[in-house]
Amino acid sequence: MEDDPSLGGFLLKALGEAGHAADRAGTLAEGRRLLAERTYDLLSLDLVLPDGSGLDFLAEVRGSGRSLPVLVLSSRATTPERVAGLDRGADDFLAKPFSLDEYLSRIRALLRRGGGRPDPVLRLGAVECDEAARRVSCAGRPVELTPKEFALLLLFLRSPGAVLSRTQVVNSVWQWTFDGYSNVVDVHVSSLRRKLQGSGLRFRSVPRVGYVLEEAAPGAAAEGE
Repeated sequence: MEDDPSLGGFLLKALGEAGHAADRAGTLAEGRRLLAERTYDLLSLDLVLPDGSGLDFLAEVRGSGRSLPVLVLSSRATTPERVAGLDRGADDFLAKPFSLDEYLSRIRALLRRGGGRPDPVLRLGAVECDEAARRVSCAGRPVELTPKEFALLLLFLRSPGAVLSRTQVVNSVWQWTFDGYSNVVDVHVSSLRRKLQGSGLRFRSVPRVGYVLEEAAPGAAAEGE
């Protein structure tokens, strides 16, 4: 969560290029909505937001029982503020300004630790995806994916059975403004279908909307429409 559009957009783009599927919320209200709608592996949280305190939001997240790792960002990196953030449930604290390399390194470290989650690997059908190690396997065989394919698969694995529109996918994986004409999503979904043959999953097309990732019914064409 980052209210500065310039910094937020920069971090979103960098995370996408590093192979992470990410969303940006500029307010506490947007953050609450996204957390209610989707499952995330990590929260990057600015402490100063236009509609409230990031510290209060952090306490709210922990009070709800969510154990995802939280990386706190703040330009007021005093010792008392760091202590307050850690006491409220933060896993790490990064002072602004910071280098992009350090930011991505902190995220990789938190994902490796898993924030106390019992299993950091996403599984659906015969597919296993380890975001921290950036490894994907299908029925036990390793699958080589491009960074964008990896980010796209993560996005769908986090919301199995949910219809994701092309606009949602483009905003999360490519950070573009969808113009309605690009077939980039269709091309990448087609590539994933090919690479995940035998997974027991299918990317089902929803006409004029987008796609849904679901387990195929026995005897159905798992990778097709």
